[in-house]
Amino acid sequence: MSAATISPVGNIAPKNIIEVSPSTPTLKGVAIGEVLPATVLEKTAENNYNLALKNQHIPATSTLVLNAGEKLTVKVSSIEPQIILNIIENKNQTGDVKIQEKLRQWRTNPESLLQVLNKAGELTKLLQTNDLPSKIVKSDIEKLLKLFSNIIFSSRTKNNHLFIKDFIYKTGLLLESSLRQFIDGTYKGEKEKLLENNIKSLLLKLSSAIQEIVMEKSKYDINIVLKLLDISAFVDKAIQVMEIQQALNAVFQDSDNGLILQIPLALGDGFSLADIFITPEHKNKQGKAKFSSCTVRVFLDLDMLGSIAVNAGIREGTLNCLIKCESEEIKKLINGNLTGLKKALSSAGYRFDYIDCIQAEKLNDERKQFLAGQSFSVTELVNFFA
Repeated sequence: MSAATISPVGNIAPKNIIEVSPSTPTLKGVAIGEVLPATVLEKTAENNYNLALKNQHIPATSTLVLNAGEKLTVKVSSIEPQIILNIIENKNQTGDVKIQEKLRQWRTNPESLLQVLNKAGELTKLLQTNDLPSKIVKSDIEKLLKLFSNIIFSSRTKNNHLFIKDFIYKTGLLLESSLRQFIDGTYKGEKEKLLENNIKSLLLKLSSAIQEIVMEKSKYDINIVLKLLDISAFVDKAIQVMEIQQALNAVFQDSDNGLILQIPLALGDGFSLADIFITPEHKNKQGKAKFSSCTVRVFLDLDMLGSIAVNAGIREGTLNCLIKCESEEIKKLINGNLTGLKKALSSAGYRFDYIDCIQAEKLNDERKQFLAGQSFSVTELVNFFA
């Protein structure tokens, strides 16, 4: 019987490679290993860009999503037969640069969280065996697997009235400015208390335990070591995804005092993501976001219902909500169920002026246009952190 494995999670963080068009003449005065500044001048087509490098304009390709005006630091890894540039990720880079790198990864693959969750079942099988070394704490494994299950909106979690609040805590999305400090390593508070029992903290703990075991691999059966290396690859990807989510919120909090939630929805045998953007309209006396009055934008795809967009506003207990769908049939279906929703909201103490569903076209384009106008989609982020 073959050993259980976790198949690759996917292209969560694409390789930081830029390939210069083969038709481009060799750059003068450039040597392999040289580190150079480069600027993205424009995007000419899918995965195709014009760069400014060494006072020359050169066509190039990359699977990374780059923005016009973006400034990069690249290292020349090859000249012949083709110029290959590696975007450098400096371990000593500033917090701003680290966050920009995470945002670039998200723009390239905004559904990376789904890819991790789709592999979580395979992780469960590997972690629930009885042959793991004692350095891997069983209670931590149980907590981690439970947390993965609890951040999915499903028939099991839908009755949790604190689901959103729990999701924020369990995924480490803090509603305070310390989130950015925590990401870039400048947080001065009690880090252990801050991270206690959320997904990222347990993943980091598991990763550390695996590293210790692998360093002493001669003490363990080779099959155990191979299994742990398989788990470690998944854990590293999952940590990366959690950091991407934190980076998104660090930027959105600093620019808009807002909150971004990518909530997994259980749909049949798979998952979909609800992208939720919450922007408060007021601050309290301490200058912190006051979410009692806010706007909420939601974008999601619900299998048979297709693309859905929601534009809602909450004003001191009064809710207004406009739901958009692309099908007349789906519009009738949703409107037919709004009476029950209104009764439930009234029972919960909410007032509302209107809750309605209309048919609209090109909702994916509406989502792209909305994202393009947000702080986490722009190139230079330093202004938000001044």
